[in-house]
Amino acid sequence: MRKSLLLLCLSLPLHAEDRLITYENRPMGSVEKPLLLRSYLPDPDIDDAVFSQHDVGHTVSKYNPEKGSDVKGEVVPMAGIAAGIGVNFGPALSYVFDTTECRLMYTWQGGFVDMTPYWGDKAKGSRVSFGYVPQLVGTLFWKTSGKDPIELNGKSLSDLGTRVYTGYQLVKGVPTYAFKAGETPFTLTVSPSTTPLACTVTVTTPGDGTLSWKGINGATGKGKMTLTLAGSDIGKFEGYKPVNNIAKATAEVGEKLFLQYGCSACHSVDGSKNHGPSVGLLFGHEVEIEGLDKPILADHEYILESIKTPNAKVVKGYPPNYMPPFGLPDVEYDSLVLYIESLAKPE
Repeated sequence: MRKSLLLLCLSLPLHAEDRLITYENRPMGSVEKPLLLRSYLPDPDIDDAVFSQHDVGHTVSKYNPEKGSDVKGEVVPMAGIAAGIGVNFGPALSYVFDTTECRLMYTWQGGFVDMTPYWGDKAKGSRVSFGYVPQLVGTLFWKTSGKDPIELNGKSLSDLGTRVYTGYQLVKGVPTYAFKAGETPFTLTVSPSTTPLACTVTVTTPGDGTLSWKGINGATGKGKMTLTLAGSDIGKFEGYKPVNNIAKATAEVGEKLFLQYGCSACHSVDGSKNHGPSVGLLFGHEVEIEGLDKPILADHEYILESIKTPNAKVVKGYPPNYMPPFGLPDVEYDSLVLYIESLAKPE
């Protein structure tokens, strides 16, 4: 067991300029306006060795407040990262920086987090009874393990002494984290990359010490190091799966699902450009696809395939891997298709 999550805290997703709280269970930022979320964050099975400075959660007896005593059974700690900062640049990049270990934990594309388990269903005003940790949305492409891969003069930051987080500052909306490893100060910045399933990492330290990233050839520098941290598809996550109990597929149900699953964060319904192609004025029109010489018709089958397997036919001008596949019941797929078909003509 690791990372005890016994207390709740206020989750504040912040943009650099306005610092307004969002009430969307699937919040999203953008490359121009990244979103910061300081909260409990998901743990996609990070190596235990990474959490050398974290406390460890323990199994405890169940407690009955009415009886004022323990009762039969045990409570197992929830797995999550309690000291993380989640940052989202829209579907281009999301990552978690841990302020206890002072290191980059993991990175993903295509979404951010689903806050439903933590914030609850805003329509019902209730949260999940147990399991408050938000759930990932998107394609995980890198996660850390073992000792910190960042090295100074050939020595891992994990071996330089206790890491102490000293804060972050926003530079054009992008956070730069400051911390110490032993007596040596460092900064770390993470931003989107033009390389698929990758991000750009910059590390600095005073003086001319040699910085390097273990395992990446050429990732080195005197006092400053910038590298492309490239990974691969190591897991797709769909967020929290609500139980909708839909009896019949309709366009009206599809509209509700479109909002519930956060589709509106990337797909407009009026033809305007967004992170993903617009679903407005789509059905019955031609679409240009990467790798094909001629456009294809956006018919019922195309729309259904695009929701079920988003990478099957990628629209020109949009990168792959931004949209995770959703394992939905057929009635929900059909409802979404009916809703998108209803947007074929302007009102």
